[in-house]
Amino acid sequence: MQDMMGGFFGLELQEYNNFPFAESDFCAFTNSGRTALACILDNLPRPRRIYIPRYICHTLAEPLTDFCTETYGCRADLSPILPDDAQQEDIIILVDYFGLTARHVLEAAAQFPGQVIVDATTALFSKFGEQFPTFYSPRKFVGVPDGGVACAPFPLVQRPAETVSSSATALHLLQRIESGARSAATSAQQAENTLCGTRLAMSPLTRRLLCSIDFQTVSQKRLSNYRTLHRSLASLNRLKLPEHPDSAPMYYPFVCGIPGMRDDLIDAGVALPLFWEEVIDTTPAHSTENTLSRTLLPLPIDQRYDENDMQQLLRLIIP
Repeated sequence: MQDMMGGFFGLELQEYNNFPFAESDFCAFTNSGRTALACILDNLPRPRRIYIPRYICHTLAEPLTDFCTETYGCRADLSPILPDDAQQEDIIILVDYFGLTARHVLEAAAQFPGQVIVDATTALFSKFGEQFPTFYSPRKFVGVPDGGVACAPFPLVQRPAETVSSSATALHLLQRIESGARSAATSAQQAENTLCGTRLAMSPLTRRLLCSIDFQTVSQKRLSNYRTLHRSLASLNRLKLPEHPDSAPMYYPFVCGIPGMRDDLIDAGVALPLFWEEVIDTTPAHSTENTLSRTLLPLPIDQRYDENDMQQLLRLIIP
């Protein structure tokens, strides 16, 4: 018996056990997506250079400080502009943006066999791990205090041994239920800060919470909400998106020329994070990456919402 019998109760959670990944020799559970990337690199020969996209969160660079890195650009449809000077000893990190650019990833990876790592931190339901080393960040899709996943078509022998404890950094999950998102914002940022610079295994709390989430329903709701928005917004969206995505997306990325749309939606209570604010500061003002960071509106389509919520969101965009 691992724990005391009887006594006070803890959280009583369902057990669905349908998280898309199972820990194995080929799949490591870590405390964050960046730790998952570090885990993959620990199991590869040291590359000469690592190419990373300019349109990406700055946290990607955290595990790469000891490597020689160069950047590459992207087109307006989020397809990569691949480096023409990459050599066999180099690695290229490709991104499945929002779970909607898998086709671009596969086309690009075919040009660099054996040299690709896929960043699927915004694409939890994309299945690349059997083909390419891939890292995920489930906490961007569901309410857990930490968590990353590293998958590879080879055994991940080196992986974080020490386990993180996340009960002290899970306060924002409880505060959001009791007091709402604004009250929980400070705690959420503090929890995020604890993941910087730490390379640990996934916490027991997150493992248990992931077992309690019905990921089949999560996927179905996201896909349904995506289709609802796409039917009405496709003709207005400058970003051409698939009508039927291969996997459940993170957001519905909407790029339009409607003045003040971001501010209007935020004023109406819609959270619209910048993807990514630091890109605005580090790229030329008229570059594709800078334009995307300023104009892309990540409309929420997650499992908390249904058809009625999507129609309400659409009425804010198309009165």
